Amino acid sequence: MKLRHPLSFVPVFLLAATVLCEGASPPEAAERVVGTGGSSASVTALVSERPAAAERVRDRLWIWGHPAGVYNDSFLKNLPRKSRIEPIAAAEAMGLKNVMFIRYSGQPETPFEKYYKPFRKMDQVVWSLTGAGGATSTDERAAVLKLADRQPNITGFILDDFFHGHVTGDAAKIDLTKGSFKASLSPAQLRELRAQLVIRGRRLPLISVVYTGQISPAALDHLEQVDQITLWTWEPGDLKHLERNFQRLKALVPRKTILLGCYMYDFSKSQPLPVELMEEQVKLGYEWLLADRIAGIVFLATPICDLELPAVEWSREWISRVGDRELP
Repeated sequence: MKLRHPLSFVPVFLLAATVLCEGASPPEAAERVVGTGGSSASVTALVSERPAAAERVRDRLWIWGHPAGVYNDSFLKNLPRKSRIEPIAAAEAMGLKNVMFIRYSGQPETPFEKYYKPFRKMDQVVWSLTGAGGATSTDERAAVLKLADRQPNITGFILDDFFHGHVTGDAAKIDLTKGSFKASLSPAQLRELRAQLVIRGRRLPLISVVYTGQISPAALDHLEQVDQITLWTWEPGDLKHLERNFQRLKALVPRKTILLGCYMYDFSKSQPLPVELMEEQVKLGYEWLLADRIAGIVFLATPICDLELPAVEWSREWISRVGDRELP
């Protein structure tokens, strides 16, 4: 089945047309469009009835965002330069218009409305409900949902570092007798949270980060409660297994939409990533994107986009070169 844009939504004019043509009240129309199970099938059908501009590669590319400078004293401490670039400036420098923004060590502070102003120029924004390290709280999640209700370009939510541990290694060797992975939220909490994600009459997707070491039945109880997955390879040496790991993830969750996460830096060793490894993962992701095997590619991350790192510069040039090509 051909993948549609992973975070598509119902335009206001389309919802209005539905109300006028069918004589339904706005809440009734929203329920018909969204569907009681949160499926996007009816949304896709309605949107496809009207002519749309051809979708381009850039429409499926994302930048992973954090507040400026958050890596300077940790992952980047051995580099001669420090990063100062803000997330939206980094997105624009990379030629990208979609951003997945992740809160980092309590930054930015709540409420988020003032910090969000530059994000309004982006086509799509996904905001974290669990931040870096899996940090979350009831108050933070409430602040995110309040922000989303006021910002129409917020099109989804992400759970970063959601599962605790097992980032690398052979997931097949995980002891399943110990039950589900420890995570930032329980399956029941996820179910309750997901029920709150119908905002302005449209159900927004819940996305979870999954590392290659977490591709295990021990993640299933939680993954059943999310809509989409971003797949990440923490150790650059494991990129040679990327095709195999992708196949394993598809076998584990065959009905979930997947986006490929691509590190532009070797965070495991706090050093620049060789260009050939950047090229390897992006070119494979591009093949999958053209073949409708994935819904997008995510480049990580904004706080390294002003350091002239070779992998970042290669990615910038690749985005410039292929970004405006039409998707099949």
